[in-house]
Amino acid sequence: MAKPHIEKSSKTFLQNSPDTLLVGSNQVSQETDLFYEIEPAEVLWVIYTIKDLETFNLLTEDETPDKSLLNSCVVRKLYTETNQEILNERGSELRQFMARPFDSNILRLPIKGEVVPIINFISSNSTTNLNRKISYYMSNINSWNSSHQNSLPNISALDALENTTSESVKKPEDGNPFIAGAELPDLGEYFTERNDIKRTQLYEGDILFEGRFGQHIRLGSSDKILEENPNWWSEGSEETLGKPVTIISNGQSIEKTSEFEPRDLYASDFNKDSSTIILTENQPTTLDVSYLELDNDDAILKTLGLDLVADTQNPTIQMNSGTIMLNARDNKLLGFAKDGIGLVTTGDMSIDVTNKWSTVSNEKDEEMLTSYKMTTPHADLAAKKSNLGENAVDGKGEPMVLGDTLVDVLTKLIDGIPKYIFVGGGGPHPNQAGNPGEILHKQLKTQLKTILSKNHTLD
Repeated sequence: MAKPHIEKSSKTFLQNSPDTLLVGSNQVSQETDLFYEIEPAEVLWVIYTIKDLETFNLLTEDETPDKSLLNSCVVRKLYTETNQEILNERGSELRQFMARPFDSNILRLPIKGEVVPIINFISSNSTTNLNRKISYYMSNINSWNSSHQNSLPNISALDALENTTSESVKKPEDGNPFIAGAELPDLGEYFTERNDIKRTQLYEGDILFEGRFGQHIRLGSSDKILEENPNWWSEGSEETLGKPVTIISNGQSIEKTSEFEPRDLYASDFNKDSSTIILTENQPTTLDVSYLELDNDDAILKTLGLDLVADTQNPTIQMNSGTIMLNARDNKLLGFAKDGIGLVTTGDMSIDVTNKWSTVSNEKDEEMLTSYKMTTPHADLAAKKSNLGENAVDGKGEPMVLGDTLVDVLTKLIDGIPKYIFVGGGGPHPNQAGNPGEILHKQLKTQLKTILSKNHTLD
């Protein structure tokens, strides 16, 4: 194992008297100056599961997996540990070849074959001795200039490569992610290499956080228009230029990347990428809305007066994806809007409510108008109880009438009128008891209450 530092020569300094030469006890010798060099190292294994800890016998004093080593890497330094058979080591012998993440909050986990800078610094074991240091790794070196992977297999064992004839042993050039159809090196047990991932196009002033699999977060602005690779968030007037834009994009459009050369840059596409969220200040949208056949009879135009471009030329959050789900797991899902809410679909719409569903529509008091309008060719409203009207809501409403039952009672009433029988000469005659009409009408009287709904009222 190489020394974790370079010892520079010590010097004698004059103490408190820069102009006078002091001898003997008045001279103070400076402590050895230690220079901690950053050395590149090849990642041989990434420790990120309990299984990895058990495989390499990385245990605590009580023989349980040492979870403090999770997200650490087994590495081989390119200059001071060249060609060493490190993966054959176990337990304490392996720990000297391990490095943990240098940053505790922003972690970029490397993959096998990538090269990371290694530096030695203090750790939690340095509280009583500052010379107890361990190795840390920083973000991998961008050797292939690829956001997907930058592996150089066996770059730390070049001498061993010269002495092997096995075709299964990968060489550094085998890690090139831009060679289509090449046999892939082993980059990790669960890492799938892809040949359709492109680097994201940057524009002047951008700050970009780019993942390995075609996703990114862009902190940019609208003041970027390139003829070579233009973006879609810089459209608009002079007033929209130089305004902040934040884009969260997940997944590149296969339709577009399939036409690209290996090293072409990808400008994200709001309408074709898998899922995108964009935060703007005043840039008009370029979103292709799903409901494409809006006309003057649609409520979103007639009631809200929607203008897709004009209404997005203000601070806007826009989302586009195949499916969007919002779920309030433990409490409420709330939505508020000052100027209106519009929902449009070319399919069906349903609202399922377990308890209550209430709607209130109030326009300005001076207009003396309260309205609720729904226009649809077909509507089904299912409720165990309902109240229409203010008095009905307050419990003072009257029962609704059941149409079919009312028709049935009225039909029998009309049919019963001819059944009254009067016996005698000319002039009025009192009804005779037991008259068929009288019997029928008494029966109908008992059925009157069946006309009334027991669960639905109105005023």
